[in-house]
Amino acid sequence: MQLESFPHGLKPNRRLGQHFLVDRDLQKKLVRYASLKKDDVVLEVGPGDGAITSMMAEITGKVIAIEKDPRLVELLRRRFNALRTVEIIEGDVLRQRLPDFNKIVSNIPYYISSKFMLLLTKKTFELAILTLQKEFAQKLMAKNGTPGYRRVTVAVQQKMTVDMLDPVPRQSFYPIPKVDSVIVVLKPRQNPHWLSDQSLFDELVRELFTQRRKRVEKVLTHYLKSKMRGLDRDLVRELKPPNSRVYEMTVKEFEELSNGLSSALKERIQSQSSCKDN
Repeated sequence: MQLESFPHGLKPNRRLGQHFLVDRDLQKKLVRYASLKKDDVVLEVGPGDGAITSMMAEITGKVIAIEKDPRLVELLRRRFNALRTVEIIEGDVLRQRLPDFNKIVSNIPYYISSKFMLLLTKKTFELAILTLQKEFAQKLMAKNGTPGYRRVTVAVQQKMTVDMLDPVPRQSFYPIPKVDSVIVVLKPRQNPHWLSDQSLFDELVRELFTQRRKRVEKVLTHYLKSKMRGLDRDLVRELKPPNSRVYEMTVKEFEELSNGLSSALKERIQSQSSCKDN
C-alpha cells in the first residue's frame, strides 16, 4: 500500500466532509475498474488535489471534475491549466447543471451519498465506480424487509445493479475516518421494468417511506387523500396494495402499484372531462 499525505498545506474542511483518498494503489484501482477509453467522458465529484483526475486525464477523452472547496478549485485550475482534457467546475454537484458524461469515478463526500445516488437515478451513464461508506453501500444492496431497506434502496435498485468490489482500509484516507469504506460499481439495468410515470413512482416511493413500518394500505390512503380532492375510497381497494408493511414491499411491487395508480388517475381525469363535456 503506497500512502501519500495530502499535500499543499491545506487543512481538510470538516464541514464539507473531506476525507481524501491518499492510497496510491487504491487510486489506481478505481481508475482501472472504470475501464476508461479515449472516447469516455468521466465525471469526478470531489477530486481533492487531482491525483485521480491526473491518472484519468492520461487515458480518457475528458474529465469533468466538480469541486465545492474554493481552495481546491484554485489548486486544480493551476495544476490542469494546460490540459484541454480536464474541465474544472466550481460548485455543488447536487445543484449544478451537469455536462453530459458516460462514466463516473469518484470518492464522493459521504454526507451527500443519498442525495447523489438519487441524482444518478435521473442520469444516463454506463458505469459508476465510487468509494462509499460500507454501511451505506449495504443499504443500496439491501433486501426488502430488512432494516437497511430504504427509499434510496428502491430508487437505486429500480434503475441500477449495485456490487461491492473491494474494502477500503480507513488508513487509506486523510484524515482517517471513523467508518469503514468500500469500492462499489453501479451499472444501469439492461432491461428495467416499464414504468408509465417515473415521476409518480419517485413520489410514491418517497411518500410511502415516510412511514416505512406502517401497513401499505394505511399509508397509501393517507397519501392519496393529500394528493387528490374528494378521494374515492374504492380507489385504494382497486389498486390492491400488498398486505404488508411499506419496507417489506419489493421493488417490483412498488412498480406495479405505481403503474396501477397512474392508470387509475388517468381514467378518473378522462371520466371527469367527459362529465364536463356532457
